[in-house]
Parts: sequence; structure tokens; C-alpha cells
Amino acid sequence: MESKHNFQRPTFTFQLFFKEWIKSRWALLVTLLAFVGIITYTFIGMSTELRVLGAGTVWESIVMKGIIYFDSLKYLFLLAGVLLAVVQYTPEMINKRLKLTLHLPLPERRIVLSMLLYGLLALAVLFLLVYGAVRIGVGRYYPVEITQWNLAAILPWLWGGIAAYLLTAWITIEPAWKQRLCNGLVALCLLRLFYFDELPGAYAPLLPFLITLIVLSVSFSFYSIIRFKEGV
Repeated sequence: MESKHNFQRPTFTFQLFFKEWIKSRWALLVTLLAFVGIITYTFIGMSTELRVLGAGTVWESIVMKGIIYFDSLKYLFLLAGVLLAVVQYTPEMINKRLKLTLHLPLPERRIVLSMLLYGLLALAVLFLLVYGAVRIGVGRYYPVEITQWNLAAILPWLWGGIAAYLLTAWITIEPAWKQRLCNGLVALCLLRLFYFDELPGAYAPLLPFLITLIVLSVSFSFYSIIRFKEGV
């Protein structure tokens, strides 16, 4: 019986992933289209600027003024993380489905971790596509130094989107509204760390701390789940 139960666990995990995909597929599609639209528009503007002004003038502007082409992506990573968490966990709380989900024949911690893991994997795939598109696209127009300049600029924003997902999940799962407000204030303060206006590369010494903060944020949702089970 134990071996049969262990055999069924991957099946339940897959079903849980599929359930999360059904809830979030349209939000992911809209977010992907938003990224594609902004990146395409930026590349068109980049190409036009090079043709009209010339490579020398554009190069001088980038070097002297520190121009970043992808500022428009700054908060889109954050919005992507918030949107995915909202579409994943809001129906669970409004329709009171979370209690049913926690009664699946899996350990509760594994259920919550699987839901979070699905969101993290979905965002990782989406953000890696964006990161790769920026790297390849900028590399077609500029040397590697300018490419690295732009990639260094968007990297903390990308991590900010991951943090926004975990923190929004924590807020949404929390059963008490007063505590949600407190969680929201904490989340705003933490997310602010990812969005200081600094030159690209200035975040490099801070990235290990930010990644550690993201890892710790995974545990926040488990605390809200405990409060939910206790009927707070």
C-alpha cells in the first residue's frame, strides 16, 4: 500500500500543476504579449535611432549619459509576478477551494510547495525568454559592452518580479485582512530594494543578499497556511 501511495504522488503533483496552468494560462499569455510588444517597440526605436543619428552619436549618448533602452520593462517584471500570484491564489481564497486543495493525498507542505514551484517555473521560463531576447537583440546592434550594460540593468528587476510573486502569494493566502495590510507594507519595503535608480552593475554586490531574501520569502506562504488552517 505504501509503494502504491508513493507511486501516485507524482500523478497528484502533475494534476496540481495542470490545475495551476488552467488558472494562469491566460495571464501568462497576456504577460508574454506585453513583453513581446515592448521589446519589439524598443528594438524598432533602437534601429531607427541608429539610422537617423548615426552609430557615433548614439554610442556617445550611451556612454556619456548612461542611456538604458529597456527602462519600460522595469515594472513589467514586477507586474508579471503580482498578476500570476493573484490569478493563482485569489480563486483559492474567494471560492474557498484552498481547504479542498489541502486535502489532496499529499503532505500539505508539498502541496503548497508545488503551487509555488509552478509559479516560479512559469516566471523563470518567461523571464529567461525576455533575458535571451534582450541579449540577442542588443547584440545585433551594439558590442558586448553595451549588451552587458543593458542586461545588468534588467537583472535586479527580473529578481524583483520573482520576489513580487512570492510576496503577493503570501499576502493573498493570509486569511486575516489586518495581517494582509501589514504583510503588504512589509512587501512594499522589501520590493523597494530591487528598484533603486542606480547605474547598471551597481547592484552586483547586493545580488546575493537579494537572492537570499527571495529564498526566505518562500517560507512566508507556509506561515499564512498555518494561520489559515488554524481558522484565524
